[in-house]
Amino acid sequence: MNKPEFFITPGYGEYMLNNLHYSQAVKIGDRVETSGQGGWDDNLQIPESLADEICQRCGLKFA
Repeated sequence: MNKPEFFITPGYGEYMLNNLHYSQAVKIGDRVETSGQGGWDDNLQIPESLADEICQRCGLKFA
């Protein structure tokens, strides 16, 4: 069985993790579950593809 990996967005995600034990995404094997917050940067630049948005939001990198 694959071990879960938890992800947060740098900045406010770190605060939420440290104070509320909150993660924005969990990856188990090739499956990613997200918590539903937006995947934009500080300048509200939303990536064109959903995969890129998830990667930006959670700090993930897919091959």
